[in-house]
Amino acid sequence: MTHVSSLYLHVPFCKHLCNYCDFYKRKIDTTQNQFEDFHQFLKESVVHHQNFLKCHDFSWAPLESIYLGGGTPSLWGERGASFFEREVLQAPIQRGAEFTMEIDPGTWTLEMIEAWKAVGLNRISVGTQSLNPDFLKILDRVHSLEETLGFLTYLKEENWNYSLDFLLGVPFSIEKNRDIRSELDKLLHYSPKHISLYILNARSKYPYIQHMPDDHYIREEYLFVSDYLKAKGFHHYEVSNFALPGFESKHNFKYWRGESVAALGPTGTGYLSKSSTEAVRYKWKVSQAEVEIENLTEKELSLERLYLGLRTSDGFQMTQDLTCLVESWSQQKYVTLEGNVIKLTSLGYLMLDSLMDDLFRFENQSGNR
Repeated sequence: MTHVSSLYLHVPFCKHLCNYCDFYKRKIDTTQNQFEDFHQFLKESVVHHQNFLKCHDFSWAPLESIYLGGGTPSLWGERGASFFEREVLQAPIQRGAEFTMEIDPGTWTLEMIEAWKAVGLNRISVGTQSLNPDFLKILDRVHSLEETLGFLTYLKEENWNYSLDFLLGVPFSIEKNRDIRSELDKLLHYSPKHISLYILNARSKYPYIQHMPDDHYIREEYLFVSDYLKAKGFHHYEVSNFALPGFESKHNFKYWRGESVAALGPTGTGYLSKSSTEAVRYKWKVSQAEVEIENLTEKELSLERLYLGLRTSDGFQMTQDLTCLVESWSQQKYVTLEGNVIKLTSLGYLMLDSLMDDLFRFENQSGNR
């Protein structure tokens, strides 16, 4: 019997559906029994999930990490804390576990946070995106700058372990001369322990698609933020993530290191690592408590481990057959070699998709010899 000690729960409700967001979500409607339906879905999912784990010879161990994503999980409120503890948790939470909830400014109360703290919440991820009111409007965010700063003030005063989401490649950045340094200076005043840095990936029908900054601008923006945060003591430990020492996301490292993570909630995706050559990825359907299953082959797992190793400061072990490829990357300042471990630079992180294309071409050429 193999154990799983991490849980991701997708809570799909939002006050407003931002025009750039691709995650599955539903606009909250207080006139409908949405949470009752959600609770019923979860009850049925828990039963199905227990059978699913047993079928794959897995069982729960005390939880080392929990992550509530969305959507906006904070909208679940105090009743969510009670329901989660009573109906969703199937294993005790280990002492020292990391328990994260995503919270947008304007969607929290002290009572809600205290209720979740009583269950075990000890880390918060804040959907900040920008500290410029003009760009908050462009990004279709419904929270105000005042609500953001009020929440950050509370988190700083209470010494929360919290992370901030910060968005690059925002439309009109060039036209409006976005001042990234000023926003970052203001963010760091509130003492975040962790910052997640994302580049806006606009769909073809995105309303501001004609006003997106070009690749060169985004490259310079990303590298500036990386250099700035590293100079302030943050460790650039993954493509999109920076942390003060000791505050890296334990939960996300489970994914990046190919460890098992259970999942619940509509579109929630879980991963069960059976061995170095066998794993199962599963994703919950939206309308019924059932999962879609993907059985990963040994070759797929090998490439995935390589990709995930490249994503993080863990790096991956150098092999003789990759020597020429790695030398080329090194000349372009994409990688460094520490002993026998290849690690990406900040520029390498930015070029990760291109590097993976190089790897796929290399694998195909090697396979055809």
